[in-house]
Amino acid sequence: MAANVFKTGKMISNVVDSYLANAVSEVAIPDGAIVKLGDLAADTTYAANGKEYDVYVATAPTAANDEVVICDYAGIEEYSESGYTPNNVIKYGIKLYGLTVPAGTIYRVRRLALHDKFWLGEANFASTPTVGQFGAPAAGKTTFAPAASLTGTGLRVKVLVEEDLTTGMKSDGKIYLCEVVQL
Repeated sequence: MAANVFKTGKMISNVVDSYLANAVSEVAIPDGAIVKLGDLAADTTYAANGKEYDVYVATAPTAANDEVVICDYAGIEEYSESGYTPNNVIKYGIKLYGLTVPAGTIYRVRRLALHDKFWLGEANFASTPTVGQFGAPAAGKTTFAPAASLTGTGLRVKVLVEEDLTTGMKSDGKIYLCEVVQL
């Protein structure tokens, strides 16, 4: 089962707050997706300018060399329990894998720095990556396109390690340790 996964490793955004931001998208976004930040999102809270101060409108990259960020969704499962007035909303779980940000929901993004390391799932790649090779953004896609060589401009990650994504006692696909080798 190919799952989308994002798990931080050694990243500058873990210690430098300015490498974290928030985004909102008009479509559902999987955890670990790469997105391009646009203008600040509209908001009526701050009536003077009508903008949210730290939420950007995010879309899929329009070109392979766009400056992109990575989605780090910290959402958990929730459901409404009917039969009560009002309905109880029950939230449970911890962040594991296969999470998707619902359209219109604000989520955290991480700006990438050279030599950042993080884990991605199989579904965060357009096709199966190869250890020792690379991944790059593609126009109109929120996944990495595997590449045999380090060519082109813009973000490139090197696939360092492949491991099983284990949950409990079963394997739920593969995860890959990636390092930013070009911005």
